[in-house]
Amino acid sequence: MEQIDAVNLVANHVQRWRLRDRSGTLPAGWFVLTVTEDENQWWRFECRSEGDRHYITGTEWSRFVQPRIDARLTLYAQQDGENFHRMKVTMRRN
Repeated sequence: MEQIDAVNLVANHVQRWRLRDRSGTLPAGWFVLTVTEDENQWWRFECRSEGDRHYITGTEWSRFVQPRIDARLTLYAQQDGENFHRMKVTMRRN
């Protein structure tokens, strides 16, 4: 799986995540990013691009991030034949 970007989630990410698409696979403009970690639970995040940056925002994003503060989130590019993105969330151990 080709990595788009990764982040250690902190409180300011509740509002938005500004990311750099290292894979070059995200579309320009405004779009809905469909994401899963395990194909059992799905999220649809609002995403927009400005230049070489993308921003993930919105209510569903905020609800997703709040319980995952301090976790490591890695977003991956779509694989052939898929119409969604995969992610990996690694919770930090206390």
